Amino acid sequence: MTALDRLSLPVIVLLAAALWIAHSLNLIPPALADLLARAAPALLIALGLALLLGRRAPYGNWMALGVTLALVSSVAAISFNREAGTFREDYIETLDYTLPPNVVAVRLSAELRRTETSVRAAEGRALSGEFRGSLESLLTPSYRVEGDVAVLTIQEKRRGGLLTLEQVGRGRLTLHLPAAVTVEELTISAAEGNLTLEAERLTLRNVQIKLSSGDLSAQFGKSVGLLADLKASGAIAVRIPAELAAEIALRGNGANAPRFDEAVYTRRIDNVLVPSGAAETQAQLTLEAGGTITVE
Repeated sequence: MTALDRLSLPVIVLLAAALWIAHSLNLIPPALADLLARAAPALLIALGLALLLGRRAPYGNWMALGVTLALVSSVAAISFNREAGTFREDYIETLDYTLPPNVVAVRLSAELRRTETSVRAAEGRALSGEFRGSLESLLTPSYRVEGDVAVLTIQEKRRGGLLTLEQVGRGRLTLHLPAAVTVEELTISAAEGNLTLEAERLTLRNVQIKLSSGDLSAQFGKSVGLLADLKASGAIAVRIPAELAAEIALRGNGANAPRFDEAVYTRRIDNVLVPSGAAETQAQLTLEAGGTITVE
């Protein structure tokens, strides 16, 4: 056993003791203390490996230390991924706006992180919503009225500083748009999370939705003049009423084997679905999906 090997075992013991004392004196940030507490068994593994390999293999103690660091990294990654995928309700943000009498249209844009989103119609002239998520998220809404148009901008950011694993997680956002006015613009982007759009009773004009990781489901009403650009890494499923003659461009991997009613749509060679017969186009949609595209 070399002098370097003989030094490594005391270093491991002294490091564990120093971390324990620092934690007892509240000198370690809560987030780091939480991670160390989860990884504490790895120190026992390090000590056991050092005793087992120290006298039997060259640089055995340092091998034990390397294995310990790898275990700590693995524990940290697994713990974070598990907690980051958990839906939480520790942070709640409520949106509640009543449109002035002169407002005839709404523009809404939202930039989200790891959030499941639902968009639905609301009675009357209420524009509202609710976000429930982890303390990792911070929702920043901005509402204003420009002439006869109400504008709502929502941005979800990550709070600064180190957070404990119990403070990270995913969220859910529910938005209620007023059916009494026209939704002139609806723009939503999300880094991760599925989205459901229930717009049968909404009058939509321009819709842009982009999901970097997730599935998208949308049900439209008879919104003549609708322009919709829907993108999702997963599957896209849309439902369009029979009385709305829609032209639908298919893009991405989902365009290879789309699901649609051949009695209602004809698929052109450029992967565009057009209404069967001589119906004049009343809406235009672009569906770009990594998964399956379904049109009902």
